[in-house]
Amino acid sequence: MRERNSAPASIDLSVQIYTWLLAAYPERFRAEYGPHMAQVFRDVCQRESRRGGLPGMAALWARTSLDLIRTSVEEHIDRGIDMNRENFVRWSGWALMAGAVLFAAGLILGSFDTNYSDPIGGLDAFYEISQIVGIVLGQILFVIGLLGLRAGYGTRSGSVGGALLLIAVIGGVVSLGGMLIMNSSELGWTAWALGLLTMTLALTGYGGVAIRRRVFSRWNFAPLLAGVVIPVLFGVSAAIDSSGGSMEDWTFALGVSATAVGLILLGYRMQAEAATTSQALA
Repeated sequence: MRERNSAPASIDLSVQIYTWLLAAYPERFRAEYGPHMAQVFRDVCQRESRRGGLPGMAALWARTSLDLIRTSVEEHIDRGIDMNRENFVRWSGWALMAGAVLFAAGLILGSFDTNYSDPIGGLDAFYEISQIVGIVLGQILFVIGLLGLRAGYGTRSGSVGGALLLIAVIGGVVSLGGMLIMNSSELGWTAWALGLLTMTLALTGYGGVAIRRRVFSRWNFAPLLAGVVIPVLFGVSAAIDSSGGSMEDWTFALGVSATAVGLILLGYRMQAEAATTSQALA
């Protein structure tokens, strides 16, 4: 009875978040098609909530996020945006910043969920939906941001730096792929964790390259800050678990927040330098 009565609340929350995300589309497109898209999304949410519960909603958000990014970029391009390399790097910087905020918020808010095995709804609906949306969207935006980072800074980073950025992109894609198959395979969680670990380890190595070669005009430590914390958390958590203990919640929140700060600084530097380059070429 609890699941049936509380399901509409979780669906309303999903639809509200989706409506906010429609702001990524051009204004005229949003005014013409936005209400219809929101209604279709509500209908699909109701169907997936009944069929698959939390895993079904996670898979829905993964598919929806990919489609939203693809179609919104297509609509902007159709309306005359010049997606040259500088613009791509600039928008990728914003994507990296937004992804960091969403990912950190999703993980931290999701940790307040009192029962990970119950269906979406009830008192924990906000935490459950926030976790799904934050992690899925954050991971997609990470991939976009890392692609922009490699496009804008791969050459000046040297062969080692370029290779590390490629590994980071591959790790982000593997992690995203793991999320997409979590609903159908237990390997999804393993792929997500290993992909995330690979991505952050590669960023850690790239941070050393950035500091040595002064890749950015400022804040060359940002990739190191963005990458090093999660591998350390993995290692510390494994060591504590092997001894029968558990990591303190505040440690997890602090670590994720530090990673987000590093990604935000990196994304801000990307978009700021790309904007300066575009103005100089104008």
